[in-house]
Amino acid sequence: MLTKKTTAYLILTLLLAITIAWALTSGASSKGLADLNILFNIRLPRIISALLGGAALAVSGAFSQAALRNPIAEPALLGISSAANLFALIGGVLLPALFSAKIIAAILGGCLAFLTLASLQKDLDPYRLILVGVALNAVFSALGNLLNPNQNAFSLATSTWTTTLFLAVITLLGLAVALVISPFANYLKVGDRQLQTLGLSPKQLRISLLSLATLLAASSTACIGILAFIGIIVPHHARFLLGHDYRQLVPFCALGGAELLLLTDTIGRLVIAPNEISANIILAIIGGPFLIYILLGRKKDAHS
Repeated sequence: MLTKKTTAYLILTLLLAITIAWALTSGASSKGLADLNILFNIRLPRIISALLGGAALAVSGAFSQAALRNPIAEPALLGISSAANLFALIGGVLLPALFSAKIIAAILGGCLAFLTLASLQKDLDPYRLILVGVALNAVFSALGNLLNPNQNAFSLATSTWTTTLFLAVITLLGLAVALVISPFANYLKVGDRQLQTLGLSPKQLRISLLSLATLLAASSTACIGILAFIGIIVPHHARFLLGHDYRQLVPFCALGGAELLLLTDTIGRLVIAPNEISANIILAIIGGPFLIYILLGRKKDAHS
């Protein structure tokens, strides 16, 4: 008899396979060379980038929430993605011929934002910490718009095999590390004093998780742009279905993030074809009300 966890994995894997097939076959009108070129040089890199980016952002969100002990911590909401985007733009201006410069700069920008938030964590409750993140996001976004008003500078629509390769290397390595260190994320569910009695350093655990979360979110942003709410929607549903064991959550979040981003991107690509709706817009429409629901639910719990 299948357990609840096994059933959840099977259903998600089936949905992902169906979405990949739909994304690959949608939009084709003939079997000519032009369509083959579109499939292999435009659509396929975009699909792979969506799968990788969604997985990276979902796992990044899960680790951010574990490290900050904040269930609404998420790279885009905390300003991590906009900081990475700003620094990627700066890297592109300084070294336009080197795409690796954008990746490195994006990671540095993400680290700056995360360190800022981590330094303020002890002085702020979860809600105020989010407000600081929103403020950082506004500042970094405004500076990014000054450097490049083109909002599609980094997006799934501009995915190439070059950007996809960079994203694949960093994301796959990052996810492999995430699987290895996922048991340690469970330790942060207990108090810091209990961790110290076990001979573990809470600070080092948080730094490790935040560093990996930043790497995943920043590299994704540098390749496919800012995509919000994946790091909130997927981990919360994963916890509802599987519980709070990060050994189970990490692979499920990777699959769920890949499914969510590919699905929203495919819908946005087809719903008003030949024009497109950005995946970020669809995610905001879904994620905004979901975030409000979480905040209201936590407020009720606090007063009950």
